[in-house]
Amino acid sequence: MSRRFRFRTVDVFTDRPFRGNPLAVFPEADGLTDAEMQDIAREMNLSETSFVLTPTEGGRAKGADYRVRFFTPGLELPFAGHPSIGTAWVLADEGRFPLEVPETKVRQELPIGVLPLTLRLSGARSGDGPEGDEKPEIGEVTMTQGAPELLQHLDDDQVDEICEALQVARDNIGWPAAGEDRDVIPAIISTGLAHLIIPLRDRALMDDIDRDRTDELAEICEELGVVSAAIVAPGGSGQIADAGASVRIFDSSEMRIDVDPATGAAAGPIAVLLGQAEGIRDGTFRVVLEQGVEIGRPSRLVAEVDFTADGRASEVRVAGTTVPVMEGWLTLP
Repeated sequence: MSRRFRFRTVDVFTDRPFRGNPLAVFPEADGLTDAEMQDIAREMNLSETSFVLTPTEGGRAKGADYRVRFFTPGLELPFAGHPSIGTAWVLADEGRFPLEVPETKVRQELPIGVLPLTLRLSGARSGDGPEGDEKPEIGEVTMTQGAPELLQHLDDDQVDEICEALQVARDNIGWPAAGEDRDVIPAIISTGLAHLIIPLRDRALMDDIDRDRTDELAEICEELGVVSAAIVAPGGSGQIADAGASVRIFDSSEMRIDVDPATGAAAGPIAVLLGQAEGIRDGTFRVVLEQGVEIGRPSRLVAEVDFTADGRASEVRVAGTTVPVMEGWLTLP
């Protein structure tokens, strides 16, 4: 007897279909094996596919409303950004938990632990239920990421290797807002998933980086044990009106992702590095990131980091909006 599993696709970090980062969500994935989840993610061939499951006993004890697993076409991730936001949006849209205006808080169980999300809600729109049934409009979803960790600052030789891979001069590495007296160098930072963050002083340099020249950078990522490198530069293209910085992501080959249009898991570490570069203490650093422009999928990611009085990052949040695109059924033997 065949088995059928319902799925929906949404675009995350955008308010328009066919922009942002597409995501496939399987809202009732109990019964799928690990191998089947990986096969489905490969078949979907999106940056990530998420599978919603019943929380474990431990997760339920920590207040988890649901459990979710994330797969790229190549592997499972312990944590991810746009799938966290998109999955919460889908479950809210389907009434999987009560919605309260102006905001609703939920908790998702991931391999790295139970993390909270906040859904902003406004007004009411016509629902799909009985006549007169209404539900709030789901707006921005904010995910609290894992505890921020600065795992490594790269040494001079490693920075030189990156410059050679990207074909940029060493003095182009840095962040203008840091001032001349503060050297900002690439670092490996994690908020649940380790990323190599590479700051550039000029956005034009980032635009000039040809993807055909980045095989070396992918190898560097694998040598350093990170899933991707995030290149960040000041300013935007104009497609995201309030963008304070632009991002391009280069994933390791094991992810099997060609180009990621919007990377929420990297947005947190990026904001940590930039907040430290700008010397934020006892306050919150906020930045709007633009990503995906070069592949026709402009995305808007909002990242916030709370810093302690001694300049240590204490909490990281990333927010974005989601729009529905498609839905259907998958049939398995």
